[in-house]
Amino acid sequence: MPEDNIFADAGSGIRSLRNSIYPIISLLAATWLVLSAYRLLFSMALPGFIEETTVSYTGISFLFGALFVGYGVSQYPAGSLADVLGTRIVLVGGILTATLSLVSLYVASYYGHVFGAVFLVGVGIGSYRSASQIAASAIASERTEGTVLGILTAANPFGYVVGPVVIGALIETYGLYTTPLMLAFVPLPLAVLLWYSSERSSRTDERDHETPSLRRGLVAFKRNSLQKRTLLVVAFGVAFTTTSNSLIAILPLYLLETTSLTLTTGGLYAGGIFGIGTVAALLGGIYRDRIGAIPVLLAGFTTAAVSLSLLVFVSSVRYVLVLLCLFSLGLNAILPVRDFVINTHAKHCSPAYVGGMIGGMRSLCYLGGGIGASVVGVVFGRFGFVMGFGLLVALLIAGALCTVLLWYTDRQNAEAGHPVTG
Repeated sequence: MPEDNIFADAGSGIRSLRNSIYPIISLLAATWLVLSAYRLLFSMALPGFIEETTVSYTGISFLFGALFVGYGVSQYPAGSLADVLGTRIVLVGGILTATLSLVSLYVASYYGHVFGAVFLVGVGIGSYRSASQIAASAIASERTEGTVLGILTAANPFGYVVGPVVIGALIETYGLYTTPLMLAFVPLPLAVLLWYSSERSSRTDERDHETPSLRRGLVAFKRNSLQKRTLLVVAFGVAFTTTSNSLIAILPLYLLETTSLTLTTGGLYAGGIFGIGTVAALLGGIYRDRIGAIPVLLAGFTTAAVSLSLLVFVSSVRYVLVLLCLFSLGLNAILPVRDFVINTHAKHCSPAYVGGMIGGMRSLCYLGGGIGASVVGVVFGRFGFVMGFGLLVALLIAGALCTVLLWYTDRQNAEAGHPVTG
């Protein structure tokens, strides 16, 4: 990658700026907090959009599909472009893509325009998320990478704490169509800070590597994509993403139908649960650095599976909330460690094309998780909560088994003198 900025993967520029790592990560996390709220905006604007337009529920589902497909498919191209052009360009490009697409919704007058704009919002935030993980991998040492990723990933659950309050107030005050326009400009100052946070050094590359190209990056990804270790990393990533996506959609309905909570009270409790998820992401990253990735992954999958399996057997609001808090603690602790495992594996597979490997594995995880969540949604709709939660527990157990197999594979690699997960 070009070495004219702090997001380069090697060189004296990185070493001289180690003390700046946490301000930079905080800036990346703050930007991700804003961009992740874009996804929440569409969910909260849904009732008003249906009321003011003639779009059917099928049409709405296609819009959400466009958002998540754009988010998933953009991650590999973004990673590959980071290898060739530099991470900073992809970070700012993702922000601008999402911002301009959101602005265009203010003047959208037909469904095709809305569909395309929503898809590009997904592309923009997906590109940024992939590039931010690559940046975190580049500027953090292996000893601190878990903590760094914990800070970055904690922005996502924290967005579900503050996002509903802020977005709800904006929609009530300024209306359905002006709110996206206002939110669109929030990340622009952060984009400027990201752009000018680069070190003004030369592009001299002291490594004896060939100039990166998109074609060679694709060849490297294809060559490594069918490795046993790659498949295991993607498999537990898909299990995690499917569970996470499914619960975001299902839990509000479950709480309303099985407890006496009102929508407002349920929203407040949900905010508390996501707040615990924020803490869990931070702790997951910290404990990765202290005890390693595999123990944290196993603890996370086990805690989430046990709490979710008990959920269908309790009816008291108190116990439901306790179990949901435990579930959030386990599931969100996995998030930074999953990203660490992806980063580490990408570096071992192809040092010259780390971005493409990270983006490619993230694309597979999110596309697989999107398809999986659709299947889970059908099971919930056809067979009810017990069967639906049972399927999610099975997915979490599968994720834990993949983790065990990953540990066994790493043990074999260690005995052979090859690098391991960490």
